[in-house]
Amino acid sequence: MSVSGIARQSMASRVLKQLETWPECRTGTAECGCGAGVSVGARQILHLHTGNEAELWLTVPLIERMRPALEGARQVALEPHRDWIGIRLETEDDADLLVALFSLAIRTHDGPEPKPEMSECLAG
Repeated sequence: MSVSGIARQSMASRVLKQLETWPECRTGTAECGCGAGVSVGARQILHLHTGNEAELWLTVPLIERMRPALEGARQVALEPHRDWIGIRLETEDDADLLVALFSLAIRTHDGPEPKPEMSECLAG
């Protein structure tokens, strides 16, 4: 598999393969135009930009609740007042963290359609 430039043996490819088995997930090109995206319902909440870089739309309220844990994770990049986080995928543990956070993101986005003022991923 080489979706939108994602290397076949990369951690991002591993995550993509796993999420493709989830019935509520659809994969395709990232809306920002850079890499692969994973959608749940009408929302694309995960972008895999390269084989080792991902961005996840968590929402500002969830990020603020989880800030201490997210700031303590060396592979997570936060930007003030943004609802996307960056995740560096270097190991299987990093990929597992992304999948766990993706699961939280699904629950966070279960409801009305996204507001127009949501921020774009950092590549957008």
